[in-house]
Amino acid sequence: MKLFKCSLCGFEVPFSEVIYIKGNVVICRRCFPTYYVKNCIFLRRRLIGENPQACSFCQYRKNCDSYIASLKGSPEA
Repeated sequence: MKLFKCSLCGFEVPFSEVIYIKGNVVICRRCFPTYYVKNCIFLRRRLIGENPQACSFCQYRKNCDSYIASLKGSPEA
């Protein structure tokens, strides 16, 4: 069985655990919420205080809220 190496955590996972593949980027089931939130097209808008309607239906909204809170609390934000 061929194993894929997750680009975030580095673990080797079977294809059934791979959620995202694009080019050389492979993301496993455990890492996908983090990857999705950090690469969301609405992240920048949410950081400036907007609340896009699409975010109301996102299954990763809680993850995104915590990530935004951590960014606003850090000195780089």
